[in-house]
Order: sequence, then structure tokens, then C-alpha cells
Amino acid sequence: MAYTTLALLKRYMPENKIMELTDDDGIDEISEEIVNEMIDQAQTIIDSYCRGRYPVDMSDDDVPELIQDIATKLTAYKLYARRLITTLPETLSRDYKYCIDMLKQIQSGKINPWPIANNPVIFWSNKTSSDKIYTRALLNTYWRNG
Repeated sequence: MAYTTLALLKRYMPENKIMELTDDDGIDEISEEIVNEMIDQAQTIIDSYCRGRYPVDMSDDDVPELIQDIATKLTAYKLYARRLITTLPETLSRDYKYCIDMLKQIQSGKINPWPIANNPVIFWSNKTSSDKIYTRALLNTYWRNG
């Protein structure tokens, strides 16, 4: 299960740049092992923001597009960070900040990237009007019009 793939990463950034950032052996090939390590690191970041509020044990088919987009951009950022490149392309720097902001909004519940079911959520309570602690009469002793 991965939130992004090498194919999605290739759509986000040039293939030759991915090779430059992962080709430690100088063989002019993309190291899929390194890409997968960075995907795992990006996924760990996403999970740390989503855990407790949303499912983090998704199958590949369950990953929302927003999460895929965030994972792809974070993976690209991780590839640059791995090379200790301190001057990032402007787009990547902006996208990284966007991703972290999106994750914070997902964590707070302001954004839900998962599709909402067609059925409304129903909350049930075991309380009745007779077992309320604060009855209307009690509340009226504290509230006075006028």
C-alpha cells in the first residue's frame, strides 16, 4: 500500500531530475529503492497527521486524490532533502508549504479528503427528557428575562 507511485512522481517532476536525485551509483537510472524509501517517509508524515481521525490503513484503491497529490509532492521534497539541497525550486518549496497546510486542515477536521457516504451519520443517545441533569425549571432559575 502506497499513497503515491513512481509513475505519479514522474508526472509531477521531470524523470531526469528524479534520476539525478536517486542515482547514487552513477548508472544513469532511477533508483526505485530510493524512491520507495522517500514515498514511505512521505507516507509516514501523512499518517502522523491523519492518525486518530481518519483511516491510515488504506488499500491502493482507497487513497483519495488529495492524499495522492500530497504524497507525491512530499516525496519530491524528500528526494531533494536527501541530497541536502538547501535551495529548492520555488514551486517545490511552495508545494511543500501547501501540503503541510492541507495536512493540518485534514487533522483539524476542516477538510475531509475521503468521500462522504450517501447515508447520513446517525447519532443515538440513551438519554431521555426525564433523566436530564439540567431541566428547564433549573435553567430558568439562572436565566431571567428583563
